Amino acid sequence: MANPVTWFHISAKHVEALAKFYGEALDWKLTPGPNGMFFIDTGAGGAHGGLDRIMDGSDKSTIHTYVDTPDIDAQLARIERAGGRPAGFKFELSGGMGWISGFIDPEHNFVGLWQRGPEAGPAAPAAPKRRAPAKKAAKKTAKKAAPKKTAKKAAPKKTAKKAAKKR
Repeated sequence: MANPVTWFHISAKHVEALAKFYGEALDWKLTPGPNGMFFIDTGAGGAHGGLDRIMDGSDKSTIHTYVDTPDIDAQLARIERAGGRPAGFKFELSGGMGWISGFIDPEHNFVGLWQRGPEAGPAAPAAPKRRAPAKKAAKKTAKKAAPKKTAKKAAPKKTAKKAAKKR
């Protein structure tokens, strides 16, 4: 099962000004949230997000993506086996929305993890799986593409009556 990107977070020095920018530039709907943050609705089929002040003590704006996972702890163990490392936090979101955590990939990028809670609603539906063409279908296609062989016409069989007449 894949882990789809379901949330992104933009941190900014000037949150209100950046909210206005994204609303005008990309037609995103930005709704004020708690503590001066904004929730971002990117439109049908797009991931939702948040826009908030920089919280890591730096003055560097960042964008983080969050992926769905059914079990953060199991996912972090898998990430470590693959060469990543946990980002060092896991906390529960208010309102039954679930838990978030994150990891650092081998190139030092932060990627967030979200384990949905009971109030978060169902995960995004999985994309339909593409079926590989069957071998028979591939053979039929190959036969259609190949030049057709012309059959040799067999000489007509002589009937007993015709053979008798010629004698």
